[in-house]
Amino acid sequence: MIYSNSSINSFETCPYRFKLMYIDRIKPVRKSIEAFMGNRVHEALEKLYRDKIYEKTCSLEELLEFYNNRWEKEMNEQIFVAKEYDIDNYRKMGERYLIDYYNTYKPFDEGKIIALEKRIVFPINENYWIAGVIDRVMELDEKYEVHDYKTSIHLPTKQEMENDPQLAIYALSLKYFYDIEDIELVWHFLAFNKEIRIKKSNYEDARKNLIDKINKIERAIKENEFPTSESSLCNYCEYQQICPIFRHKWYEDEDSYSLVNKYWEICSKISEMKEIQRQIRERLIEYAEKNGLERLYGSGKFVDIKKYKNISFREQNKLKEILKECNLYENYSKIDLISLSNDYISRNLPEIIYEKIKLLAEEKKDVRVYLREIDE
Repeated sequence: MIYSNSSINSFETCPYRFKLMYIDRIKPVRKSIEAFMGNRVHEALEKLYRDKIYEKTCSLEELLEFYNNRWEKEMNEQIFVAKEYDIDNYRKMGERYLIDYYNTYKPFDEGKIIALEKRIVFPINENYWIAGVIDRVMELDEKYEVHDYKTSIHLPTKQEMENDPQLAIYALSLKYFYDIEDIELVWHFLAFNKEIRIKKSNYEDARKNLIDKINKIERAIKENEFPTSESSLCNYCEYQQICPIFRHKWYEDEDSYSLVNKYWEICSKISEMKEIQRQIRERLIEYAEKNGLERLYGSGKFVDIKKYKNISFREQNKLKEILKECNLYENYSKIDLISLSNDYISRNLPEIIYEKIKLLAEEKKDVRVYLREIDE
């Protein structure tokens, strides 16, 4: 979570209160079973290490009992399953993650526990603060480790993890709170019982990239420009009921449903007619070519059938070289207005060029309607 100093200063208390109040305000209206299972697993692992702080080694039976009790207590009708599996399948997955982890790391004495589920709020520059939660911080031989639990069934490569901004955020937070430079991040991918360890020494580039992203978000807020971006992850999103793409599914508006169904019916008929049109067109062309005709007559109607030459060129790079050698390239080149428009909208241009082009830019709204069938 990211927010500015002005947001923090609007509260009389510390930034932590701001974070908690803000989280409560945007609390999801429903929760995916994946997120629910992940929360229960995190709670169980927190208990495991919390007990260790108090010189108690939690048994595997105790750990699983705690997990299942929390599962039953927190389960409610807002938990949804997007795939074809049962809720109990996910409960058993969480149990397996805990069993594998317990047997791999017992007796859990791999270092000194510095923090569990630590809430962090820290500045990355004079304007912006970052808020979040770190699963576990450990000290081992005067070196510090940040442990993060992942319940995803996707195992990323080490290179993918090195480019993850979460690593930089954790490192920057520990440097801020504890003045620590020597930090290693340990990702626990529980579904695979594997860990990925990453260590870096310079996070200033990551800080700069993070600030650039924040500036981009702030511009989008100012200009009210937040285009939706649908992906395969949308089925697991907890915020569908406030999303412009999905929230209409929860409306009880028969008029809009009727319009969509009518539009589908008409478009289906148009598609059928276009296919018939294509078949008849091919037969007309075949008849005209066979009989050497350029015009075919019907009852008070006719169609003209004309042939035109259309040339395409292979190997575009070689073509460019030839034209450049003959000083003709400029005659046939053109501005890529689509790419230029996209870079202009996303502010992906040098500021001085953006300001000059801005005088020539004219915004036009283009509304298109795409019809798709819901996959059951």
